[in-house]
Amino acid sequence: MLMPTIGLIAEGPTDHVVLENILIGHFDDYDMSQYIRYLQPLRDATDAAGSKGGWTRVLEYCRSTLFRDAFEENDFLIIQIDTDRLNEKPFELNLAQPVEILIEQAVQQFEQLIILAFGVEFLTDHRMRIIFAIAVNEIECWLLPLLFSDKTASATNNCLFKLNQQLSTRKEKPIHPKAKAVRQYEQLSRDFCKPKSLVVAAQKNPSLGIFSRNLDLQFHGQI
Repeated sequence: MLMPTIGLIAEGPTDHVVLENILIGHFDDYDMSQYIRYLQPLRDATDAAGSKGGWTRVLEYCRSTLFRDAFEENDFLIIQIDTDRLNEKPFELNLAQPVEILIEQAVQQFEQLIILAFGVEFLTDHRMRIIFAIAVNEIECWLLPLLFSDKTASATNNCLFKLNQQLSTRKEKPIHPKAKAVRQYEQLSRDFCKPKSLVVAAQKNPSLGIFSRNLDLQFHGQI
């Protein structure tokens, strides 16, 4: 079976490793890593922290010729962004909305951004090859179901704080908000590599569940 090549456009390298582990669990294939490419931010073996990230960098990339050209070498592109700053320009979304509506509006904003950059025809031709990973309100919320079994697993606010509380309880190193370590995120999200753990986590976290369902819809029957 031919596996699809997937390019990752994300806020940072820590988001890359979380997405990669999710994809490994989704396909139930540890060899999936060889088909995943880090597009934004760039990373290499000599620079574990990678180049500059952030949500505005994601927007810049999706307006650039790099985004257009990425479809030539990748079967699919995953665009990841946290919603915690999407109340700012240019999106200016209401973050208090239900998760499903917030994600729908974020996707619509991205589609308009792509249309403004490359035209309606371009989006029409490529839309089925784009998968959005919209984390409400931050990708750290997706990690909570792996560490909590109570209602905290479904939290969408102050997730990094809650995550660090649990890590402190377990006498593990907390995440430094200004110096997030790629290896730490890879370890924290490693259970996503197990299909059953991924399914359970997706059932508990709303935005992770939407991303997981989008993967199912996109790749069902593809391989």
